[in-house]
Amino acid sequence: PDLMGWLSYVRRVLLLVVALGSQVPPDVYAQGAILREYEIKAAYLYNFINYIDWPAEALPPAGGTITIGVVGENPFGGALDPLNGKLVKGRKLAVKQVAEAKDLEQCQIVFIGPSEKQRLPEWLDKLKDSKTLTVSEIDGFAQRGGVINFISERNKVRFEINPEAARRFGLTISSELLKLAKLVKT
Repeated sequence: PDLMGWLSYVRRVLLLVVALGSQVPPDVYAQGAILREYEIKAAYLYNFINYIDWPAEALPPAGGTITIGVVGENPFGGALDPLNGKLVKGRKLAVKQVAEAKDLEQCQIVFIGPSEKQRLPEWLDKLKDSKTLTVSEIDGFAQRGGVINFISERNKVRFEINPEAARRFGLTISSELLKLAKLVKT
């Protein structure tokens, strides 16, 4: 294999890892483990946007708002608050609590909280025709048709991706992000 190509690949992967981790504020490490976990997950949610392409009709025009909807009890506490108003892909980011299924239509990303484990099939069914990135931390979420699932490996926050689910939702995930994930099939 070409040494320069391999070095270029390693450099891209390292830059992606740094980019994904760089959104965690330095004082987070002095806080409790749970808060730290959700600060990291919030940073991942923000950074996923840069490595996923939605169909043009699924995103608001430039200058519009990309919305992250949280379904069920919000396990993030205030960890998502710093994302409100941030710019990504030329659009402002907004985080909102989703109370009803009709609220899902305004979201480009939907985080389904652990409190919704029993209703997961119902939520995924409501989202099946949308162009929405679905994310959770419910065990088996990606295997059950969700796109990205946060998992814990050796006390570190990792994620798994279901590429087939992403295709069904009309999403294109960058190969760089896929290389960092554990890939699952439905």
